[in-house]
Amino acid sequence: MLSRLGALPDRPVIADIGCSTGHLLADLRAAHPDATLIGIDLVASGLRKASALVPQARLLQADACDLPLRSATIDVALSANLLEHVPDDVGALVEMRRVLAPGGRAVLVVPAGPDTYDYYDRFLGHERRYGPGELAGKARRAGLEVALDTHLGSLPYPLFWLVKQRNRRRHVHLEGEALAARVAADIAATKDSRLGTLACRLEELLLHAGVHLPFGIRGLTVLRRAEGDR
Repeated sequence: MLSRLGALPDRPVIADIGCSTGHLLADLRAAHPDATLIGIDLVASGLRKASALVPQARLLQADACDLPLRSATIDVALSANLLEHVPDDVGALVEMRRVLAPGGRAVLVVPAGPDTYDYYDRFLGHERRYGPGELAGKARRAGLEVALDTHLGSLPYPLFWLVKQRNRRRHVHLEGEALAARVAADIAATKDSRLGTLACRLEELLLHAGVHLPFGIRGLTVLRRAEGDR
């Protein structure tokens, strides 16, 4: 996401919409120490952790569909793994367009593959996983230009797809503590995977070389508010 911010003005204003506990804000602070950082999230507990991690950031508790920001004041908006939680994702995109300055960018990451929606997505409160071109189409409806619409996690995707298909047939009735325990076990089994780390590094090289595969675990979409859109 950081490599897709484009050319930034001096002392840019960057908003992380759905900042959670602030890990992306911390990366932004390291990469762009002169930027004004704004973190927005609906969950207060995450914002408290973000405040401790990135005390320089300005943090706001707000809904992505009703951002407490003036129009045309943000140079870049980022959002990682947020829109899948928002029932009115088009409304959230309309708000992003409103707060972006003309020529400003939005860099978004969302889970991809509607046919891989399983109990894990249900536990996380996902409204959807995005199909090919779905987010780009909704962004155009919201008045944004699409600069890039591609995938991340393409190399491990075949194995990911097989696991998700198994999951869609198993554990479909899990609820409550049993569901939470199942998801915790899944996370523990995949954390700090050396194979996953290697796949990410290889994929980064492919993306920088202009190689884009038509499938992946995540969607990466880069949007732009037109220069003349005032």
